[in-house]
Amino acid sequence: MKKRFALYCLLFNAFFAFNQEQSLRVYAWEQVKDANPDTVYAITFSKLKLEHLPDELAKFTKLEYLDVSKNRLTELPTFVGDFTQLKVLDFSKNEFAIFPVEICKLTHLQQLIANRNTFDQLPTCIQYCAELLSIDLWETPVSTFPESMTQMTHLQTIDLQGIKYSPTFQKDLKAKFPWIEFKLDPPCDCMK
Repeated sequence: MKKRFALYCLLFNAFFAFNQEQSLRVYAWEQVKDANPDTVYAITFSKLKLEHLPDELAKFTKLEYLDVSKNRLTELPTFVGDFTQLKVLDFSKNEFAIFPVEICKLTHLQQLIANRNTFDQLPTCIQYCAELLSIDLWETPVSTFPESMTQMTHLQTIDLQGIKYSPTFQKDLKAKFPWIEFKLDPPCDCMK
């Protein structure tokens, strides 16, 4: 009995230690801008009122998580497309009038948080984000979803709350992508 308990404790501790290693430590830019880029997997630039991301960020190619939310960004630098290990990208609450196509190169991206921007369509190349599980477009007036998204069979949810869509639009959207759970406000006849 004591041996089983000891084995159980050993397995539990090993499992707990493994899970701790799997979680990422998110660093502020000031903490890591001079760090070895191969040791940093998650960076936040949130709430810095940035209009551009620093060029030095390009060397952090092992990033799995990048938060550039709550800034004044209108575009992403092209090097963001080189972050091929990126799984989570948050560019919410910025000033993007056009969806940044650099994101289409992020083939391992799983979560895209793009709420409270002003772009109104997703590009055809979004299909290359084949591992994408969720897209948060809350209060972003997206009304055009490309046909290429029918290939995104891993996509589970798209949050479109905060924008009023017509009943016809909602019905057509759900019919076009039946495997996706759309989070929508109640329909109205104010937007076709």
